[in-house]
This record gives sequence, C-alpha cells and structure tokens, in this order.
Amino acid sequence: MARSDRTRRAMKSDARAYLAKAEQFLAGMEAELAEERWDAAGLAAIHAGISAGDAVLGYHGGVRSIAQDHRATVDLLKRTMGSAADGAAKHLKRLIDKKNLVEYEQRRLTASEAADLAEQARRFLGWAREQLPRTTSG
Repeated sequence: MARSDRTRRAMKSDARAYLAKAEQFLAGMEAELAEERWDAAGLAAIHAGISAGDAVLGYHGGVRSIAQDHRATVDLLKRTMGSAADGAAKHLKRLIDKKNLVEYEQRRLTASEAADLAEQARRFLGWAREQLPRTTSG
C-alpha cells in the first residue's frame, strides 16, 4: 500500500507491540468499569480500539495512520482489509466517534455510554486478534 503524508510505515513486527498496548488498554477499561469510572473506562476503550487498529494495519498494510482525525484509521482499515473489515470498522468508528466527547468536552460519560464503548472495544479487539497470527509466549 502506498504511503501518504497521513501514514507512516509500520512493520509486521510492530503489530505485536500495538496489540499488547490494546490489550493493556482493554484491561484498564475493565478495571475502570468495575470502579464505575465511566470517563476513564470510555477513554481506555477508545485507545484500545485505536491501538488494535494500528496492529492490524501494521501487519496487513505495512502502515499506520498518523492523521489527527482518527476516523482516517477507519478508512485506512477498510482500504487495507476490504470486506474483511466491514463489521469491525463499524465498531472502531463507534469508538472514535466518541473520542472528542470523552477527552475534551465537559459532559461526563454515562454508565450506559461507557458500557457501549466497552462492548465496541471488546468486539473490535476480538476481530483484531483473529487478523493476526498467534504467537507463543516467552
């Protein structure tokens, strides 16, 4: 895939690191949900999705998005993965669509919104794991 000014080269070997970050954000999300910290849970869910997207893009496309608007990651994922990303891209888009609200607006995330973001993150990471080769630990 050709690089643009909004992407950077990524190696297949980078995918493991990005997925590890995504898993860490997901674990943090679960902990924040348990403590009823909805904003923190929502932001962790969003970052889990972004990192998982970078993992898939790095492995399959050799790129990752560096655009300030994270919706570019959704478009890049669709171009890179084609129809294999149809359902997954919707989960990532729902996560990214809430990023501005969670990070920058004064309105607090509700329990229901946090639960929805958590479910989108779980689904997207489930898909991302399936797109990457399994590795053995240590």
